[in-house]
Amino acid sequence: MRREGWVVAVCASPHGGVPKYRRLEIEVGPDGVVGDYHAGPVNRHKKRGEPEPNTRQVTVVAQEVLDDVNAELGIQLEPGFLGENLTVEGLGDLSDLEPGDLLIVGPVVLEITAQNKPCSTVAVYHPQIVKALHGRRGVCAIVRQPGTVRPGDCVRVERRGD
Repeated sequence: MRREGWVVAVCASPHGGVPKYRRLEIEVGPDGVVGDYHAGPVNRHKKRGEPEPNTRQVTVVAQEVLDDVNAELGIQLEPGFLGENLTVEGLGDLSDLEPGDLLIVGPVVLEITAQNKPCSTVAVYHPQIVKALHGRRGVCAIVRQPGTVRPGDCVRVERRGD
């Protein structure tokens, strides 16, 4: 089954934390979104021990999740508020995506590395948001093919093994 959606917003920030800010377009380089805090070959979240490869170069969240959480908690999350680089719509909540699945976003190819766990950073929006986002904070990915992404670009899922 072919799953297609579209990009609602593209976001980046040179700083960690939330939110990331909407852009007219983002350049996705070999190591992530150019100019974004999470881009690079090494995981910036690992502070101790040996450096490890960055498996969260790009993060993707579903607009459907933002809408659900807004209704559930009576808040107004917007694209980028959960620290995502891409807000997409039309693919469901992304909770069924697994490592190795691909997201084709315009000319960009992203390989899913993990479901993105909600962290306490997003609690600035509501005390119950971490619980509300459990299992649906989107996905982390690495870049397999770089390019430019804009709102309105088509997004397609290719499941590993299909």
